[in-house]
Parts: sequence; structure tokens; C-alpha cells
Amino acid sequence: MKVMMEGDMTDELKKTALHQKHVELGARMIEFAGFHMPVWYTGMIEEHMAVRTKVGIFDLAHMGEVYFEGPDAFAYLQSITCNDLSKIKPGKCQYTLLTIPGGGVVDDLIIYQLESQRYLAVINASNIENDIAWFREHLPIGGVSMTNVSDETTLIAIQGPNAPNLLSEFGLPEVAKEKPFRVFEKNVRGNLITVATTGYTGEAGVELIVPNECAEWLWDSLLEIGAKHQISPIGLGARDTLRLEAAYSLYGHELDRTTTPYEAGLDWTVKLDKGDFLGKDKLVEQKEKGITRRIAGLVTERKNGIPRNGMKVYAMDGSEAGVVTSGAFSPILGMNIALAYLPPALGEPGNKVQLEIRKQKVTAETVRLPFYKRADA
Repeated sequence: MKVMMEGDMTDELKKTALHQKHVELGARMIEFAGFHMPVWYTGMIEEHMAVRTKVGIFDLAHMGEVYFEGPDAFAYLQSITCNDLSKIKPGKCQYTLLTIPGGGVVDDLIIYQLESQRYLAVINASNIENDIAWFREHLPIGGVSMTNVSDETTLIAIQGPNAPNLLSEFGLPEVAKEKPFRVFEKNVRGNLITVATTGYTGEAGVELIVPNECAEWLWDSLLEIGAKHQISPIGLGARDTLRLEAAYSLYGHELDRTTTPYEAGLDWTVKLDKGDFLGKDKLVEQKEKGITRRIAGLVTERKNGIPRNGMKVYAMDGSEAGVVTSGAFSPILGMNIALAYLPPALGEPGNKVQLEIRKQKVTAETVRLPFYKRADA
């Protein structure tokens, strides 16, 4: 993340439909994935805890949205992702990965089945162009239409324990009754909203997708109704620490084209018995022969410095063993936490390793993931 300084060419960056709202709220703005986005409003730790204990609202309009429709839409999506799309039906969503023939990951995404032949894929902001190119490269000549609406839509997330009550008062009482990974479309006060009980924080909540022209209305309405629920606007900084506590992967950190779902600890997304898909042969091989590295959780004392992406990890005998992919101070644990690629046996919970932080060797313990899971999840 790059913090924008006075004089930077912010005009060259994309701005979401809510950009002026962030400026009016006094947000600290940064460059992220080509967008001018808020990293925090009042402080990352304060915003982090607001989501864990109350409710937060996020502008995620930099994310990508792509519709796939037609009689072959299911077969097409099934052939380029590793999860089994036949396990969901209209009204449900699925977390899955776009895989390459070598088993690596183009991107992780959520596919929403809106109707029998109509799907919506939500993709990472930093990967929109790559994903669209990949989709086009593998798109059949007929039977599937693809529509990229990333520049025309706004995604707003509402996350936290107070989210269901807030959303019920807004006009979405269904949210309190729905299980996670459900999706529906509803007209609220004349505006059609795609509502998904998904999120990236480990808390209850939804992600709401609307046309850009409805973005300010939705943002203002949720903040107004949310006031008595102690709602707070949340920047990208707290979004990252929240997802890390929940051990959710981030493309470019835990995932890329050189890492496979098994290495990333996402075994549950790989369905080898569903039929052919890109990368299946490599994943079958890894399933049979095993892997040489796997994502692991690490914790250190707060006083020892925060692990960061790219830091080396050493076994206690001093040999180099792996690398940190993400790290941060965990407000909920009061400790520093990190994800790192390590040999599978070393990454088992209860082992000791050393991290190189500011040229000092710091002892860390491997722990079971996730670092945080809410009590009712």
C-alpha cells in the first residue's frame, strides 16, 4: 500500500463512486490496485475492534464484478475453477480458485449463482485485468456471455455483530435468517441490491452490490441507520488485519501462480472427483506425492516487532526454512501474527521457529489456524 503525499498524481488513479465521501470523512488516502482508497479514518486498531465488537462499513468498489450467462455458463466455470460448482444452486455462493495447468492460482474469487444459467463472479481489485484476460482466453465460442461490470458497480460491505439488526432496519430482515454464503436480489426503496452473506473479516455481515449511481444513497442510508448501532467507516488497513486474524488468503501474498491450493492450505476447495479442470493433473500429483511447503500460522510477543511479507523464517538449527507471506499486530490477541510458507512438518502447531525481524532473530511459535474465530461461527 502506498500512502499518497501532497503533490502526488492522484488524478491518475481511479476513484470509486464514494471517493468524495471518504475525503469528507477525513480518511487517510493511499494508492491501492490503481485506486485512491481510504486506509483508515480514525485509526486501524480502533476500526479493527469496531468490526469485532460493533459494526463497520467498507467501500470495496475497487473489487471486480463479472457476470456469466448462458446454457454453458456452468460447464465453463466448472472447467476453469477447482471447486465443484455443482454443489451450489441458485441463491448460493462458493469460494473457489482460478487455476492454471501447473496447479498455480490466477486468483481466488466468489461465484454467486443468481439463476440456473446466470452467475456473478467477484474478483480481486489487483487482478481484474489478469482475470478478464484469463476468462476470455478460455471462453468457448458460444453458449456463454461474459459481462465485466467492474467500472459500473459499487460493492459495500457491512460486517460485525451489530450488522443483522442494522440491515433489518434498513429493509433487509432476511439477512438475520440467512446462513453464510447465500445470495439474493432485492429492491429496497426503489433500488435493486444484490445481497450476499459473505465477507472478508470473520464476522457476520453482508456484501452489497449496486450500480454506481446508487452508491452514495446506500452509503449514506447505512451510516444514518447505523448510527445507533455504533457503525464506523473502515479502511483497507483494518480490512487487512481482520482478514489475517481469520487466516483468509490474499492474492499476491498467500496466493499466486507459483502456489497451489494444497500449499495454501485450501485443500477443501479442490474437488478432484468433479471431472476435468485446469490444473487437475498437477493437483492429483500433489495429492499422491505430497507437498514440500504449506502455509502455517506464527505468533510472537508484541515487543519483538511485527513480521512482514518477505521476511525469512529459520528452523531452530539455523537453517532457512521458509518465508512470511503476511504479518500484523493482532488487536484481538494482543500479539504479532503471521502466515508463512514452511515445510509441512515444521508448520504443525507447537513448533518453534525464528524470524528475522530488523536483523534480529526472534523466536515464534507455530499455531493452529485461524488465529481468530467468532464464538457463533
